[in-house]
Amino acid sequence: MNLKILSLVQLQCLRLIVLFTLIFVLILSVDDGSSIAAQKVGQPGFIDPVNTDITSNQPQVVQPSVTGLVSTLSDEVEELPAQLIRWSTYWQLCWQPYPEAKEYELQAVLMQGKSPKLQRQSDRCFRIQAASNENQKSQGLLNRELILLMHKIQLGYRVRAVLDHNRVSEWSQVMAVGATTVSESNGTKISANP
Repeated sequence: MNLKILSLVQLQCLRLIVLFTLIFVLILSVDDGSSIAAQKVGQPGFIDPVNTDITSNQPQVVQPSVTGLVSTLSDEVEELPAQLIRWSTYWQLCWQPYPEAKEYELQAVLMQGKSPKLQRQSDRCFRIQAASNENQKSQGLLNRELILLMHKIQLGYRVRAVLDHNRVSEWSQVMAVGATTVSESNGTKISANP
């Protein structure tokens, strides 16, 4: 009985050795192919179709970055029947005009990284809804601070100027959604819409 187990173990070991040998051969063949491709890239006259389009479309980055960023919060409250209210808090980011800017691009910066999508606009202010709720009027703006805090941690925006001749400015600093650059008592506006 021990001989059967021993021969079974030897067979399994042999299979593992063959499997690892095949994997090793495959790795070497892929690596050789990569080396050949790398040698072709280095040769004169070789045109890389993937990188050619990317590098030719990349805008030239110029200094300085967009400055004078100011972020504020404003609240809008609508009175509803049965002593309810519907409210929204908007976060607005504005910046100084950039010389020769044709437009501006904004990029969302998330906890996971920067968004690949850019939002282009001609206006020098960007406004989004940062918090909203519907609740009893007596509760005020229920959970507003908690919702804004979650946005401050998770989402921010940065802006750059778009110029002529495929040029852009450097990116501004990232501003957290829900954060303000002025005290909230000065930056918060409450409007009631019956």
